[in-house]
Amino acid sequence: MKFNKFISKKIRRKEKQLTDDNCNEILTTVEWGTLATIGADNFPYAVPVNFVYHNGNIYFHCAKTGHKLDNIQHCPNVSFNVVTDVLVIPLISQSDPEPENSQFKFKGFDTNFNSITIFGKATEIFDDEKNEVLKVFLKKFLKKDYAKYKEDGIRYIEKSINRTILIKIEIIHMTGKKGIK
Repeated sequence: MKFNKFISKKIRRKEKQLTDDNCNEILTTVEWGTLATIGADNFPYAVPVNFVYHNGNIYFHCAKTGHKLDNIQHCPNVSFNVVTDVLVIPLISQSDPEPENSQFKFKGFDTNFNSITIFGKATEIFDDEKNEVLKVFLKKFLKKDYAKYKEDGIRYIEKSINRTILIKIEIIHMTGKKGIK
């Protein structure tokens, strides 16, 4: 299948590849990612979404209708990307290894970053899994206020659970890459 052949390509610069543990840590802490879908009109659609990474899957929520859902219904194959720690760094070299004789020379710029690209299948989830993941959202986004608002948050989830759609991206392939740091 063409899709599987494409997503199994290896990263070109092996020294920049993030480990699975690095990727898992980043996905657990980053709040926003970009979801890419393909529509019936064969045009791509990329949109930022807040998400949680839970049990090896990406989850995001949305309204009951919209462009994302139309595209996922057309084709459940999606791509998801996050980028963190972006910083442009000037490259400077020493002309002499002895500090007292050395002069510094500007050599250009490079970029530090961490990025993760995921390919997967998107499906709507229901019932116990939906309820569990909405609580994971609550904990992630309330952060230090979680204990203070946990009970109110759970009541809010129970009251509004039927007004939202929760989508799971089951990860088929994930690659992480880092910049110069």
